[in-house]
This record gives sequence, C-alpha cells and structure tokens, in this order.
Amino acid sequence: MIRSVYVIIIALVLAAPVSAADVGEAKAKGHACEQTNGYLRATANAPADVKALVKNVNAKRKEQYARIATKNGVAGDQVAKLTAQKVINSAPQHACE
Repeated sequence: MIRSVYVIIIALVLAAPVSAADVGEAKAKGHACEQTNGYLRATANAPADVKALVKNVNAKRKEQYARIATKNGVAGDQVAKLTAQKVINSAPQHACE
C-alpha cells in the first residue's frame, strides 16, 4: 500500500497547479529548498514573491497529503515524509541543509 502511495504522491506534488518552473527557479537560485518533512522552505534572503510562492505550494501540498492519507488510511505526516524522501532523492542539491 505504501508503494502505491509513493506513486500517487509524486504525481500529485509534481503536477501541482503552481508552475514547476517557478519553484524550480526559486530552488536553483537558492531561495527555496526541500525539507525532510515534505514542505518547501524559503531561505532568509528569499524575495517576498518567493516566500509567497512557498507558502502557496505548501498549502497545496498539505491539502494533497491529507487527501492521500485519508484515502490510504495512513497519517498525513507519513505521506509528507515519504514524498520528501522521493523529491530529495531525485534532486538532492535542492534539499535544505
């Protein structure tokens, strides 16, 4: 069951309505990074628009994690952490230090 949750999570997070290019650009510029809890973090020097983007992405992720968790009978934080592992493993240079 957890394996199928992985596939659903990655598909949903990566297909979020927020432009992946915007998130990718923020990460590439060092203004945002992926945390091990499944959420983005804006860095201290991030511009206001990046901070707003991170807040928006995290809100959408939280909703998706909750939906997936309910559907699969697991805890939301478990879904978030599994997602974080997959996202960070696929792009370790964007993980928070």
